[in-house]
Amino acid sequence: MKLNFLLLTTLSILTSVAFGQTKYIKTNEGEIVDTVTYSKLKDAQVEKMKSIFPTKDIKIVIKDNFKEIKRTKDSLIYTYKWDIKIGDPKVKESKSFEPDDYMDKEFHLPNLRTLDNKKISINDLKGKPTLINFWFTTCKPCIEEMPVLSGIKTQLKDSVNFIAITFETSEKVKAFYKKHKFSFTQIANAKKFTDSMNMEAFPVNIFLDKNGVVKKIESGIPYILDDKKKMKMGDGKEFVAALRELL
Repeated sequence: MKLNFLLLTTLSILTSVAFGQTKYIKTNEGEIVDTVTYSKLKDAQVEKMKSIFPTKDIKIVIKDNFKEIKRTKDSLIYTYKWDIKIGDPKVKESKSFEPDDYMDKEFHLPNLRTLDNKKISINDLKGKPTLINFWFTTCKPCIEEMPVLSGIKTQLKDSVNFIAITFETSEKVKAFYKKHKFSFTQIANAKKFTDSMNMEAFPVNIFLDKNGVVKKIESGIPYILDDKKKMKMGDGKEFVAALRELL
């Protein structure tokens, strides 16, 4: 089983005290909480994510992305964005995909073949922004975000290149598409390419500008809480906004 993308998380920004200032976090609901309460909220999020899966034997890692919004003589207040990664605890950790290695650089896409046997390379993508989705056929978050991604493609039409890449074989992907719809241009048999990127966690979504330069890297479309406080797939508005900025 391939494991979903794991990144080590740290709370050092919260546990350290600089110049006697206490750290506080502004939640998505607008409440200001201390670091202990924040940690409890984070733990609760992990449990909610686990409830999505049929087995509890799953590893959830949340990477904190903090942004300072207010500073006083005795306190600092941050907002946050969670990067949630899902993995198989039975798989030994190894060198993982590092987004920072690709940011603001031309994306190296070798000559690969689409599912309908057409060659495609980075030069074929230049002139338009591009969204590249990395996935595999038994990745539940990958499957759950496919209708949203297809909806984004319908919304933005041919103003953006929409590419999907998997390490799995063409035969397996074609069998998958008999039960699932995904409107992206599909590249299969790309194991050598994904391995070269140390990509062992999915989904991964990479945003390129019109020159093929990486401008944004996200895991999957963020999950949100529904009216019953249960996790469900979001609407992808963050992805649409990011792509519109690149037009």
